[in-house]
Amino acid sequence: MSTSFTSDVERLRELVNQLNAQAYEERYNNPELTLRLGLDALEKARSIKYPLGQAWALRNIGIGYAISGRPDAAEAYMQEALALFERLEDMRGIGLVLSNLATIYQQLGKLDKAIEFYSRSVRYLQLVPDLSPFYAQALANLGSLFGELEQFDLALDYHQRAIEIHRQNNNLRGIFFSLLSLGSLFQSLKEFDRAEGFFMQALDVASELGEEDLVARVLLSQAQLFRDKELPEEAIAKLRQAERISASIQNHYLRASLYSLMAETQTILGLLDEAQKSMQALDELLPQVKEGTLDYYLPQVRARLAEALGDYKSAYEHYKEYTKRYLAMQRSATRNTIATIDRIIREDILGMEKEAQADLVVASRIQEALLHSKEELRHIFPESIYWLAPRSLVSGDFLWVGKGKDASQLLIVADASGAGVSSAMLSTIAHTLLYEIISMRGVTDPGKILSQLHKGLLDLLYPPTKATSPELEAIQSEGLQIGVCTVFAGAGEVHYAGAQIPLWIYNPLLGWEQLSPDKRLIGQKIEKESAPRLYTSTIIPVEKRWVLLFMTDGWERQVRASDGKRYGRSAVRDYLAKHPPQDLEEWLVSVQNEFDNWREGAALTDDVLLAAVRL
Repeated sequence: MSTSFTSDVERLRELVNQLNAQAYEERYNNPELTLRLGLDALEKARSIKYPLGQAWALRNIGIGYAISGRPDAAEAYMQEALALFERLEDMRGIGLVLSNLATIYQQLGKLDKAIEFYSRSVRYLQLVPDLSPFYAQALANLGSLFGELEQFDLALDYHQRAIEIHRQNNNLRGIFFSLLSLGSLFQSLKEFDRAEGFFMQALDVASELGEEDLVARVLLSQAQLFRDKELPEEAIAKLRQAERISASIQNHYLRASLYSLMAETQTILGLLDEAQKSMQALDELLPQVKEGTLDYYLPQVRARLAEALGDYKSAYEHYKEYTKRYLAMQRSATRNTIATIDRIIREDILGMEKEAQADLVVASRIQEALLHSKEELRHIFPESIYWLAPRSLVSGDFLWVGKGKDASQLLIVADASGAGVSSAMLSTIAHTLLYEIISMRGVTDPGKILSQLHKGLLDLLYPPTKATSPELEAIQSEGLQIGVCTVFAGAGEVHYAGAQIPLWIYNPLLGWEQLSPDKRLIGQKIEKESAPRLYTSTIIPVEKRWVLLFMTDGWERQVRASDGKRYGRSAVRDYLAKHPPQDLEEWLVSVQNEFDNWREGAALTDDVLLAAVRL
């Protein structure tokens, strides 16, 4: 390759990077320019086969379409960007695009998918320190979604966590939307003084940013607040201010959103002529907006206006449409994470092996996307090893790693009872609950994590309204074996709690030491157990270069082809005693060789998972 050709490629790569940076910078001020720059960057990146440049260009194009109120087009470009980032194993890009897709699904009114994608995105965003503003935004958006579901305690927790991160990063736009959301949340809770305080703070930030649509949003929120406080004159004054500002906004989607809010507020205030004018202005904009969140909420706004005008037939049809969508969203949002695996199980029970096999491939990809892997482990614990050998396409064993709010590092290994799809379903539920307990609630004490996980599983698996059945009774002995340890490196401490999975600690002077777990499975229903189940944390002083090891029981349960004998727990203990982990990578290879030599080509008896970290 000539020097001239190489320099031309490098020049074009730099140009692609510049175009992408400018496209992203212009996204709010001029989304149409963002689209043009993104398309130019995409064409140039493809011409020189620069996949990373293509991925960022595709994301920028998706952002341009989303901000312009064209979420259908935005989704297609974002999905293409996601596929490229996943192929490149770019965690930064994956996290950002998952969050962007969640916002797009929220814009489309597909709130179940929005919750799914926000939940997936936070896993990546929390692992990359400089993505904390986007992590905070994902938390805030989840808070808004849970507010729509009237789960106000979760909504408040998410918004408070989000605004704390935004303030640490001095992210004014993030602060604005968090303040506005908190104000609306407290308004829903009838705490009007607190709501008004948040709206005033949001107005100050909007004025500082100098963005008219943000000012109009606050004015409309204030109008609704004064309406609820039975102060109609103040509400109308705020509404008039918002109207004047809205007329000058160029973004069609933003204007349509504001007209929708105005029509709703005017209807409740009894300004029906003005509400009809706002609705007429909105209808004129809809062909340019096409689809979005408005499609989801507009039936309710139309229903209220029709009812106020005495057109009860139209009001009934609009309410019927809105209620159908809202109930569908509620049903899907609570179980969306496990919906596909649930369908696999039902098909498997019905004997539909061919169809189930295809869905197993899909389920395995879902698990790859949701469950943590070697990359996440090494991001939290740079010197670490990870080995997963699933018995089938989907696994009941899983790893969970992350950082706590108290600067701790968490390492969790779990093994769901049963095998195949049933254990995979249980592990997916548990993994999702761990996100809620640790990442959202901020719990880092291992004993409390296990206690809350146990309660969460019982609440999901055995709701009191569900009638008993032979199938339900058959799974009551199922549950999770799990080991949890929280590392406080600065304090030289490890806190541990376990349910049938011990923690192994390697001290270079004394060798391996095993900490015994509690014998009770997590999520196992015991009829005579009425009090909350408590798990106790053990605190262990540790030093640098010590090794922590968790493993599921797949190694000890493995049978040998020649005589069907199991490897056994004592053999595992003996092997560890004879093989100190001087070099973790070499040690893992020796473990895998020992395992393969023992089984003599026999099929895996159970899933195998092993994770070790050096402090």
